[in-house]
Amino acid sequence: MTFQNPRGLWLLLGVPVLVLIWLIRPPYQERRVSSSYIWRLSERFMKKRLPVSRIRKWLVFLLQLLLVSGAAFLAARPVLNHGGRVDYLLILDASASMRTVTENGNTRYEEAGEQIRELARRSTAEGHTVSVIRAGDRAEFLVRESASAKEITDAVNGTLCGWGTSALSGAMTLAQLFLYDHPGAEVILFTDQAAGTCDGIEVVSLDGGEWNAALTDLMASKDGAGGMKLSASLSSWGRDADITVGLTVNGRLTDSVNVSCPANEAQSVAFTLADAETVTEAVLFIDPGDALEADNRIVCCPENERICDTLLVSETPFYLSAAVNALDRGRVKLTSPGSDGAAERDYDLYVYDGCLPDMLPEAGAVLLIDPPRAPEGMTFLGTAEEAGSMTASAASGLAGEGLLTNMKLREIAVSRHTIADASDDWVAVCSVEQDPVFLTRTMENGTLLCVLLFDLHDANLPLTTDFICLMRNLMNAAVPPLLDRRIVTVGERVTVNAAPGTEKIRVTSPVGAVTEPETDEGGNVKLRPDEAGLYRVMCGGEETGFFAAIPAGESAPGRLDDLTLLPGESGEEEETEAASGLWRIAAAVLLAVLLTEWEIYIYEQQY
Repeated sequence: MTFQNPRGLWLLLGVPVLVLIWLIRPPYQERRVSSSYIWRLSERFMKKRLPVSRIRKWLVFLLQLLLVSGAAFLAARPVLNHGGRVDYLLILDASASMRTVTENGNTRYEEAGEQIRELARRSTAEGHTVSVIRAGDRAEFLVRESASAKEITDAVNGTLCGWGTSALSGAMTLAQLFLYDHPGAEVILFTDQAAGTCDGIEVVSLDGGEWNAALTDLMASKDGAGGMKLSASLSSWGRDADITVGLTVNGRLTDSVNVSCPANEAQSVAFTLADAETVTEAVLFIDPGDALEADNRIVCCPENERICDTLLVSETPFYLSAAVNALDRGRVKLTSPGSDGAAERDYDLYVYDGCLPDMLPEAGAVLLIDPPRAPEGMTFLGTAEEAGSMTASAASGLAGEGLLTNMKLREIAVSRHTIADASDDWVAVCSVEQDPVFLTRTMENGTLLCVLLFDLHDANLPLTTDFICLMRNLMNAAVPPLLDRRIVTVGERVTVNAAPGTEKIRVTSPVGAVTEPETDEGGNVKLRPDEAGLYRVMCGGEETGFFAAIPAGESAPGRLDDLTLLPGESGEEEETEAASGLWRIAAAVLLAVLLTEWEIYIYEQQY
């Protein structure tokens, strides 16, 4: 038997007080009284001579003793242990690192499952109960308070190890709630993470010191001249190793490099592809014979640039037409300001160089270059004649990151620019000497309106590869790629930008399962991969893919934060305070009863 409120046993101090009262009470005294008084109290006198009356005072004492002891016992809130029964709460770590293969050929997750099944067989045979929490991407009960070994075994066998991180914080919340209802329960955590300070939790370590090497943080960038660079980090956890990194392009091995990796230090690995346009799938891989295969391979599917019809309105379109034609993204039309062609509205990107239309297009992205007057929400304050370097603005946000993708912004000089004051809906992307010269905002039709506040002839930007990258980024903003991300972590969101009128989108998982997710109100699909590997997407005749990697932290040995569980304590402060006040009132009533009985006895002795 245990007590949820051992402080209630302090009421047992009333027992010695009661004994003391009975010890110091005056003894019975014999007195002479008149016969009339005797006759008046004869009835009561006769009752006192009954046999029961001889032991009355001892009965009163016993009842008072039971009253004090019982009140203390109830205040302590006893909990029966049901004949020694124990409530086991088992927490199973289901993070990606638990897929590491041990010396026995089983994964850590399988080893933990076997230990849980063995504990369940032994515990249920002795009359105990077992509850199991699985801590994968979210924490959930697999089974609650089961006394059946078969039920527990089936529950554990029916789950697989996850591919993401472990929701141990959620598991701790469920465990604390469980302890509120089951004081004295034993909590056991099965994990491969190193344990810190753990109060109220027994940690069973599944980390056997297995060696693991990992490829992480793949980056793919185009150089503006048709090439592409692939870079990644290579790590060896636990020991020094020489590891060979291979590269396959479209299923064919094209390059490899041997890397010396000091223990626990990331090394950079890079490959360059001369012709990025022909690449449909590039794979970086290692085969070191380590214990975790999930982080030995990363797949890059370069984006298939979609058609972007462009209208160029300029008196001197040389730089613009050269960049747009080099990108070869679709139909390009050149026209001069004020002509009939400048009013056409059947394009994805509109570029107005040195001019500003009376009405902006209702659809499609717009780039204004050195406009003669300020667009809506902007005021021109004058002209800066001093040369300066163009740099990225610190507060450009996501919009700025997209427009500056793959741009180096090195030694971009602007000799003359317009000084402008813009409202809050404009975002400064680039500045010259603290003056914003490249700004953007979202128009009512949902596309971008961008403004360059200098003439292209007053800057060396058109002579650099950054200008081609800028035009590509503008086209991608006007006609987004089919997928907004090509390499993600398991659980992160990927958006499929379906073309208007697309009837069906098919997604094939790494294990070959095919699904047809529904589109949202904007006609797009948001995917959240729940396993690692390459996902293939078919949308409106376009086929591409994205790769979901396990979290980088799962490749390296992890460490638990300090964990603390409070066994048997209520989580509701108000309820605790109310119960404490109730027992104080009960103690006061008990004291009042004892004092009243004492007063009555003294009165009877005197009269």
